[in-house]
Amino acid sequence: MTLFNEMKDFSKIKEEINGWTLKPIDKNKVSSMELIELATGYAVEQFQWESYYKFLTMTQDKDIQKLFGKIAFQEEEHLSKIGSLADPSMTPMESSIALQMTAIHGFSEAAQLEMNDILKDTYDYILLDHLTQMKSLSDSASGMGSKGGIFETMMITLGAGTAAKTKAKPEDITKGTLQIMEGRPVEKQIIPMSAIFKQPLNKDTVDMASFVNAHTLLANEMQLRNEYQMFRRMIPSTDVRRLLNMGTAVENIHIVMLESLMDPTTNHLEHAMIGELMEIKNHRQGMQFAKSDSARDAHEYALEEDKEHLDWLTDVYSAYGSAAKFKATDKLFAMPKLSTSEYINQVAAATA
Repeated sequence: MTLFNEMKDFSKIKEEINGWTLKPIDKNKVSSMELIELATGYAVEQFQWESYYKFLTMTQDKDIQKLFGKIAFQEEEHLSKIGSLADPSMTPMESSIALQMTAIHGFSEAAQLEMNDILKDTYDYILLDHLTQMKSLSDSASGMGSKGGIFETMMITLGAGTAAKTKAKPEDITKGTLQIMEGRPVEKQIIPMSAIFKQPLNKDTVDMASFVNAHTLLANEMQLRNEYQMFRRMIPSTDVRRLLNMGTAVENIHIVMLESLMDPTTNHLEHAMIGELMEIKNHRQGMQFAKSDSARDAHEYALEEDKEHLDWLTDVYSAYGSAAKFKATDKLFAMPKLSTSEYINQVAAATA
């Protein structure tokens, strides 16, 4: 497909870029898993998009630089399409809770699938932080009189049952489920640098699916941190802004912790291929859980191009070594046995 910047007719360029804006999905109609997959889809596209610009500075090969630039432009299109699906009427508080819901689901799913003890322990550790952050946000939202919409979605996802949307309030949602599963006290979430850094994983011995899942969680954490930084400039309440400041501080700890697990010998091409596998996994799952045609179409469009990106990258990498392990195998798409609520109940019981 011709890139927008290669089209000589500006009317065609404008038509192409206008097509990146899709019809938003009503926040009151979106399913919980659809919301989670869209949030993750946006996060992984943002992560990969920004990564390609960094990769440009890591090679002197002009052909590889051009390839990274080309892929980056296409990642921007994916990011724009998925981002345009967000309901513009969502408040910063609703978005914050939706992102916490995405984090809780992501860490509970990855921890169940992980065979590496260091990774699994890290995921369970961070999960407990997010449970407390969700509780704090929910309590704050309750004080602001929030109801329905995202709060109803959160309740269903975390296993608290259902309620009429017009009557659903945060305290109804968190009562029981989240109080029982309340995680690590916030005063214990701030830890010294010596406790943040983990032993790096070996890319030659740890399964590729583990690196893909770790990159996905890292992308989600970065997105959550960045959104918090934006929301705290938009919300007038000093108490909520302070709450988001604390959340941002903890997210930075999570990000450094996850980054420290990555094998420092991984080169830019390998990082790029891991990122494409991350996108492929997410968009395939996004298609499975999408209820709306627009969400399904956005995931499918990105999926097909990301598959092509992976092919381009593996072709280039073949000049340096075998790209056999950078394939989208069945193991990459494995699903956990327990639901989010079942797993976090299990983790909470184990740490009680």
